[in-house]
Parts: sequence; C-alpha cells; structure tokens
Amino acid sequence: MKNLIIAKRYSKALFNLAEEGRMIEQYGEELDNFVRLLGKLPELADALRNPLFPEATRKAIFAAVAEQLALTPIVRSFINLLIVKKRVEHLESIAQYYHRLIDEYSNVARAQVKAAIDLDEKVIQEIAKTLEKMTGKKIVVEFQKDPSLIGGVLAQIGDFVLDGSVKRQLLNFKETLKRGALG
Repeated sequence: MKNLIIAKRYSKALFNLAEEGRMIEQYGEELDNFVRLLGKLPELADALRNPLFPEATRKAIFAAVAEQLALTPIVRSFINLLIVKKRVEHLESIAQYYHRLIDEYSNVARAQVKAAIDLDEKVIQEIAKTLEKMTGKKIVVEFQKDPSLIGGVLAQIGDFVLDGSVKRQLLNFKETLKRGALG
C-alpha cells in the first residue's frame, strides 16, 4: 500500500511537470528506458539504491548514465530526487502509475481480453469497438489466451468485468442447480 502511495505521489508530480512542458510522452519514454536499463543491469540498480554508497557517488553514477541516455533535465532532476529521498526502488511502480496517468489524460482504457483460443485481429478490433462504445474511451486491448475458459470471451477494464465465457456459464448453471431453481 505504501508503494502505491509513493508511486502516485511522485508520478503525479512528474506528470504535472510534463503536462506544463508538453512532454508527457517524452518523460514516459525516458522513465521506461531507465527502468529497462535497471532491469538489465541489476548492479546499477543496486548501486543507486544502496545506502552504503555515499549519496554523491550514487548521484555521480546516475549522472553518467543519464548522459548516455540523453535524459531531459526534468527527468534527471526527478531521478536525482528519488536518489536523495531513497526512493529509487519505487521507480518501476512510479513509471507504471505514470502510464496510468497518461491513459487517463488521453482518455484511454486498457482492456485485458481472454479467450480459450487465439482470436483474429479483426475479432479483437470488434471487441475493442464494442468496449469503446460501452466506456466512451479509446480501448487498448491486451489479449491473452486462456484455455481454462473453455469458450467465449472474458474482458476486464479496471474493476469492470464482462464474462461471456463458457466456464462462467457452467458455474452459473451449477449454482442454479444447487439452489434447486430449475424445474
């Protein structure tokens, strides 16, 4: 829970700066690039997080990396602040929440769509269009094959779930039989 609070606070601050400077996408890409680099180089991540290294050393290491990545001054200052405040370990969560803010700003919703079989791109686009009509937002579909559904489709946007799977229908039928509501 604390991670989410920290991620929200810092990502909102960066987002507000990005919005003022019309650099929303740019800052998001820079955060992603830096997070990916930390994932590829765990030694770098450890060096930036480790309080045994003096703050000046951690800042110098970051400055060299920031130079190579050509980070904008605001993103450099932002990550330096995370180093000073010992919040670098939250950077991935911050980046994820930052992208949620981008989606909200752009009126985009991400839908997790599952089906028992692979769906054609055309079918996925039709599902997206239907969800767009329901939500009034641009839908980005993240498809996942899930054979446990047996058939049908399950779509989730945040807390909103549309379950048209055969698995759900069978479970509902089972519950109906248990209650003796048939016949």
